[in-house]
Parts: sequence; C-alpha cells; structure tokens
Amino acid sequence: MPRQRTILRENILDASMELLRSSGFSQFTARQIAIKMNSSTQPIYKEFKNMEDLKVGLLEYIKQYLSETVFNSHHTTDPLEEVCEKYILFAKKEPTLFSAIYMDRELEVVQLHNYSYEMIEKILKETDSEYDEKNILPFLNILWPSVLGVAMLVAQGKIQYDQNQINQKVKDILNTSLTLLA
Repeated sequence: MPRQRTILRENILDASMELLRSSGFSQFTARQIAIKMNSSTQPIYKEFKNMEDLKVGLLEYIKQYLSETVFNSHHTTDPLEEVCEKYILFAKKEPTLFSAIYMDRELEVVQLHNYSYEMIEKILKETDSEYDEKNILPFLNILWPSVLGVAMLVAQGKIQYDQNQINQKVKDILNTSLTLLA
C-alpha cells in the first residue's frame, strides 16, 4: 500500500505565502519553503515540476487570497471606496508581501496588476453609480495609478497613515478622479 501524502499542494502554497510574508523573494527557494514546512524538498517537487511551476501555482493562490481579503466588498455604501481602502491597508499591514507580489519581478507582476485592475472594474460595473460603461476605463486610468501609488509608498514606509488618514486619502482620490473625469 503506497504511503499517503502528508504534505499537500495547499500546504506548500501556504508555506510559500508565509515565506513571501517574512522575506519576499529574497529567500524564495525550495529549501526555504521546505524549512517552513519542516520537511525535505521532495514533497515540493512531487507536487510541482520546478520552481517556475510553483510560482505559477502561487500566482493563482495569491489571486484567490486577494479576492477574499482585498477585493471582497461587504456591500457598504461605497464598495469602491471600501476596496481601495483595503488595498492600501493591505500594503500597510503586509508591506513585505505587498512589495513581493506587486513590485518584485519574480512573479508575473503584470498579471497581478491586470487582475487588480479587473477586480476594480468589476466593482464599478456592479455598483449603481455615476460610472457608466463609457466612463469606466477613463475613470480607472485616473483612479488606479493614484491608489497603487499611495499603496506602494505606504508599503515602502515613505508615507505613514492611520486608518482615518487612509479613509480620507481614498475619498480625496475618488473625488479628484471624478472631478478630472468631468
């Protein structure tokens, strides 16, 4: 009877995320992931062909994580405002992870930026607001670089905002974006 696997794909992806949280991609190796799981590298290579294959799996895992934690609106009065605040708070609370997935070149960062952009676009389309179909793209082209820029500066520690300041900054960005669109 073959031995049952005790370390599954999910365990490897969890350990990979933990490694990104603690050190970004600077120590992202099979050996370091195995250390996080208290195992050898064998389970990693049984589940993934190589480290590039692991990164592809991790990319999808990160998208799911972002979908659940950042881009999930709890149907407040303004879901767009809520999600923009959560995005900046994510950068504040997890700067190493944020930097690794949005600013490092190890993952297909363009895919993550596109994913984030698509999630914001989806929220705009789902809300009953002043954003009509023809205004969504121009609005996003003003809004998203501003939100992303603030989040990056927060993640790098260049700007330090508390919750109220983040809320106000997002309101300012949204209002300015709408004004520029008009």
